[in-house]
Amino acid sequence: MKIYKFGGASVKNADAVKNMTAISQMGGPHLLIIVSAMGKSTNALEEIHNGWRLKLPLSEKLDALYQFHHAIAQELNLNDECFWIEKWNQLIQHLEKDAMGTFDCTYDQIIPFGEILSTAIIHDYWNAIGYRHHWLDATKLIHTDQRHREARVNWEETKKRIENLSKDRVYITQGFIGSTDHQNWTTLGREGSDYSASIFANCLAAESVTIWKDVAGMLSADPKLHPDAALIPLVSYGEAIELAYYGASVIHPKTIQPLQPTGIPLHIKSFVSPNEKGTSIGQFSVEEYPTCIIEKDNQILASISTNDYSFIVEDNLQEIFSAANDRGIKIQMMENGARSFSMCLQCEEHKLLDMQEALKGKYNLRYNTPVKLVTLRHYKAEDLKQWESGTVLMEQKNRTTARFVIQNH
Repeated sequence: MKIYKFGGASVKNADAVKNMTAISQMGGPHLLIIVSAMGKSTNALEEIHNGWRLKLPLSEKLDALYQFHHAIAQELNLNDECFWIEKWNQLIQHLEKDAMGTFDCTYDQIIPFGEILSTAIIHDYWNAIGYRHHWLDATKLIHTDQRHREARVNWEETKKRIENLSKDRVYITQGFIGSTDHQNWTTLGREGSDYSASIFANCLAAESVTIWKDVAGMLSADPKLHPDAALIPLVSYGEAIELAYYGASVIHPKTIQPLQPTGIPLHIKSFVSPNEKGTSIGQFSVEEYPTCIIEKDNQILASISTNDYSFIVEDNLQEIFSAANDRGIKIQMMENGARSFSMCLQCEEHKLLDMQEALKGKYNLRYNTPVKLVTLRHYKAEDLKQWESGTVLMEQKNRTTARFVIQNH
């Protein structure tokens, strides 16, 4: 069985749905297809969730989201008695209840509807054109702990649920989502659909995973920022993990780990030009890589110092790490001094303010935002000049990687 994963850009409108359908039909009769929310639906649902929490009027935002999906359904010649309408009504029923629980918990009960509506419309379309398949609810298959928005997979239970799926069928299901013992929905982190693909691949001992993107494969930089970015045709598992860790947006950081132990290859291909080779990630020995540039905007640079002028030692770091972890704050880069500890973070500012409040009795926390984090992987000396000439707030280098936190202007 093969695993295909399509992101939001590949199903952003009716023509895109028809294109991904054609690609799926070329994948053969043994295929599991994972699909993200259509276009920018996740962003729209985040705004709806925020309004729901604050008890603000939602009719305008809900109508816009409905009309977006309805327009796609109409262009696909679907009527209003379809499966996706049933799922839309489930969203409305959710929103008619009070927003009980933490922000992250209620977030996970609303945001998955992007993936559910997307796959429901495609399911209706495939039924209409006679493409035989089965729709699966990923929340009933991927079992997780109760860590909302960054849920951890319970592999033993998840394998029990997935491994017995027939491998002689075509399935369509959702990325990014799972559920707890109590059937509360959870999410695996933004852009976590790639990770979902590798979870299914591991549990099904799949032949391969293919992620269909709007780029030719894994590139040495974001082509929107660097038009001369080069395609990297072969990437080892180890290098892919490094690039994902540093923030390469083409794959989710957790995607490789479930694939490597069983040697399942990961292909990154263009849904615009599906016959091009793209990038293959696997057990390859690659002698040389081009300089890879990874830029992450809207980061936060935080500095924590002790109030009593004592050194920052292991006990302090444990407290700081625990405070960050409890709030789902991702530390991208860090530096330890005598009595201060600096971190480049990716998180919402309100989480950092909550952390600041929790630590204020013992520590002083200051921060700059927004800053940019730039990573140069496999850099050459001449590659550093552009970045070192800016306002560098923090810098780290080793033999293969240079990183800079730069003040945004």
